[in-house]
Amino acid sequence: MINIFLIGLGGALGAILRYLTSEAITKNFTAATRFPLATFFVNVFGCFIAGIIYYFIIKNFDGIDAKLKNFLLVGLLGGYTTFSAFSLDFFRLASAGQNLQAVVYALSSVILSIAALFFGFYSAKLLFS
Repeated sequence: MINIFLIGLGGALGAILRYLTSEAITKNFTAATRFPLATFFVNVFGCFIAGIIYYFIIKNFDGIDAKLKNFLLVGLLGGYTTFSAFSLDFFRLASAGQNLQAVVYALSSVILSIAALFFGFYSAKLLFS
């Protein structure tokens, strides 16, 4: 039960950090462009932080409590950006020498997720308009 609480706490903090980061980026950098810079930055920065945390957890501190790993990787970064989890899964596959699986995972995740969003949007539009 403590793991669920820590993941929830981390997720809440990550979501707040995402909001604050997105607001700061939008306010200061995206006034003149339609490019989704805030989301782009959150995803890239979240992946950078995931790489740092993963390095220290796996390479240096194998004895780190699973509760801390769950709080940081699943909760905090999961709330900040799910793209970090996606990227970490890709990294694990590629690092294990499963290159084909890594590429299939990456391409199918991006393509099918975007297709699912379109399908969901137009399904809702068709059903509820």
